[in-house]
Amino acid sequence: MDGHGTEAVENGIFGCSPLNSKNTNTMNRIVSFFTSLCLLSSIAQGQSPDAQREQLAQDRQGRYPKRAVQIGFVSPISTNGLDAGKVSNRLSLNALGSYAAALDGAEFSGLANVEKDYVAGVQFAGIVNAVGHEVDGAQFAGIANVVGGPVYGAQFAGISNVVRQSVKGTQIAGISNLAGGRVQGAQIAGIVNVGRDVTGVQIAGIINAAKHVKGSQIGLINVADNIDGPQIGLISLARTGGYRRLDVWASDVLLGNVALKMGGNRQFYNIFAVGANWPSAGTYTRWGYGYGIGTNMPLGKRLQLSLEAMSYQIHEEATSWDKLNMLNQARVSFIVPVYKRVAITVTPTFNVQVSQQENRERTAIGPKWSNRTIYDQLVNNRTRVRMWPGINVGMQF
Repeated sequence: MDGHGTEAVENGIFGCSPLNSKNTNTMNRIVSFFTSLCLLSSIAQGQSPDAQREQLAQDRQGRYPKRAVQIGFVSPISTNGLDAGKVSNRLSLNALGSYAAALDGAEFSGLANVEKDYVAGVQFAGIVNAVGHEVDGAQFAGIANVVGGPVYGAQFAGISNVVRQSVKGTQIAGISNLAGGRVQGAQIAGIVNVGRDVTGVQIAGIINAAKHVKGSQIGLINVADNIDGPQIGLISLARTGGYRRLDVWASDVLLGNVALKMGGNRQFYNIFAVGANWPSAGTYTRWGYGYGIGTNMPLGKRLQLSLEAMSYQIHEEATSWDKLNMLNQARVSFIVPVYKRVAITVTPTFNVQVSQQENRERTAIGPKWSNRTIYDQLVNNRTRVRMWPGINVGMQF
């Protein structure tokens, strides 16, 4: 049996089923054969990607006869004819589709390229590239690249890249990248990336999901068991080591505030906040909701420092939601633990009001929220910009 590193050819996604036999010795040989496959697969998973790549390259040397050029319409209507599944091509040119044992070079098809074993080179297909075992090189497909073994190199697909085992390199797809094993490099997709252990970066329009991440995840939703690096998105979750805090505080604009801070770790987290004022003599009801981002770092053994940026949309009593009325804050929060999971927070802020809202009396643009204003300017007679320093005091749980 020719060695293959992770799996033998007969066990690939395009392999054949074992021959039926009533002979006991034959059955024993079949059982032994598949036991060996399982052992080889386990060994490959434990290898480093570079060592596995070298082993696979050595194993495939001389495995198939190589044809310099193959030209065809659709297999077996080609120069290789019925021998297509027994040879490797160095250059394969096909009007619609091709089928071969392997590729050691370049392949072009209008619709599909199919290799039952490996690819060492580059594939271009209008619809799909499908490979039974490893790919060492690059794949370009209008719809999908599907690989039954590991990938070393790059995959580019209009819709999806699917790899059964590990990836060392880059996956770029219009919708999704899926890797059943380790990913070393980058996954970039319009909607979703899925990997097992990721060393590098996942960038998706909606969801990134992985078990262990050493690097970063950038997407609307990021999910990992644990991550050593930032998760940047609207919702970021890590099962172990995640950063989750509940803050309550008082400020000059919104007297009572509560915020949920959550992220994969303290390097980067999201802030979801709401706040309100209670009306008193000469004031009106005011409330708002905000979103922000932050990072937290230790200062010595107990003290912590958080750097945050927040943006609120503020609603005033008897005014319209249709007008811009925002409070933007740069925050430096000093966090002092006092008891178990309880801490006191003291947070100097720099506030910037940007408002197109008239005050309740309709006498001016931009309701006044602070008496410590250091900048007040009406821009284009329709937008009020005010700036002032402030301080918040609260507690963190």
